Amino acid sequence: MLSKIKYYIFKSYHRPSAKILHIFVFIKSLFFNKKTKIFSEKMFLLKNPPDSIIYLNSIGRIFIIILNFFTIILFNRFYSKNIFIDNGERQDDKNKDLNFRDNKHVWPKQSLKYFESSSKQLDKGFIDLIQKNYNYNIKLISSEKDFEDSEWWKKCREEYQHEFLKNEKLNLLALENFRSKTKTSSAIISDLSYLKSSVNRIDKIKSLSLINLYHKLSEYLDLEILRLVSESYVGKNICLNYRDQRLSHTLLRHAYFSSQILKFTKLNPEENNIIVDIGGGYGSLIRILKHIFKKSTFIIFEIPEACILATYFLKKNFPNCKIGQALDFEDVNLIDSKQAKIYDFIVLPQPKIKLVADNLTDLTINTISMGEMTNKTQNFYLNNIERITKKYFYSVNRPNPRTEKYNAQGFYNWNFQKRWNTKLYNYSHTYHIEFLGKKSFD
Repeated sequence: MLSKIKYYIFKSYHRPSAKILHIFVFIKSLFFNKKTKIFSEKMFLLKNPPDSIIYLNSIGRIFIIILNFFTIILFNRFYSKNIFIDNGERQDDKNKDLNFRDNKHVWPKQSLKYFESSSKQLDKGFIDLIQKNYNYNIKLISSEKDFEDSEWWKKCREEYQHEFLKNEKLNLLALENFRSKTKTSSAIISDLSYLKSSVNRIDKIKSLSLINLYHKLSEYLDLEILRLVSESYVGKNICLNYRDQRLSHTLLRHAYFSSQILKFTKLNPEENNIIVDIGGGYGSLIRILKHIFKKSTFIIFEIPEACILATYFLKKNFPNCKIGQALDFEDVNLIDSKQAKIYDFIVLPQPKIKLVADNLTDLTINTISMGEMTNKTQNFYLNNIERITKKYFYSVNRPNPRTEKYNAQGFYNWNFQKRWNTKLYNYSHTYHIEFLGKKSFD
């Protein structure tokens, strides 16, 4: 008799426990945002969705932050054992032991960290090539008259040189740790030192902002991209490990940019597009885009010191890729489609953009960095952007001049000569003007 009652309550089709669960899930859903889908074909039969696909609204985010705040203060740990800060070292054994069937992680595995072999050391020949290209790049820009470094970037370049060059030779130890121990004013690297310890209470509390941002962005991002992104281990930056993804503010910002590009352009991920990132830093955004537009060729234009980091970072993450550098184009007068598509990535110093053929690129990108350049350099790049772009230009930049730090004009001051059909125009969540335009040939 007792077993029949137990069966009726917990296992039968019309079990009362299912009705209680429905009420619990319905109340819990008040904390979910619109990206969390729950429904049932029968009345009073809602099921709790897997934890890994629950996305929280503002009330839910406040609740989870308060909950974790108190567990950190009282016990120096997060509420869930699946949330932790890792020190930037690959932990293959730990990852293998994760129980994906507990619904804390999406199954099958989505996180990028499972699909990159970034632990492989680069051979000496490739390191020597980076060194030779750096020396060539320095000579090249020293004679350039079309652009100039701002005082801000002169300072950052000196800091880069101090960190990554030792007696004018590459400092390999500094490269291996460039996202954790580099002292620089440059935000593309300094933002990655947001977390400094995996055990400190302050750092754990600070990391809660990443959980909040993850759920906030879920309302705007393509969820496939949100579940995909995870920081690389290259450079050994300390990250919050949440839902089996290594999160940083830079990563989530670039996930947003990637999602917007995928959503608002008509670029086919299965085609070999040519995509340019001007001021692409060490290649963080390009790394994500390469996993989306797998067959495409990506070109980065950067200062010589950042070219070192980008070449190193991309080769470590994509060891089988072919990377073109400045010396590969030393005797080239025009970089056309045929030449570009020989490579997976091309990393070049600023002057080489003049070699790119007219109307070559399917997408040209600049995020943030144009606003840190001198007016002369901005104008140089804008002229070339309008010249080389065949389809789309995506910009996320400060709207107005900021004279006290960069002494540079803002997006509203750019003198566009071409006609651009606006596909996207608004403030981004970083309070920059986000613009996506398609070039008109009318």
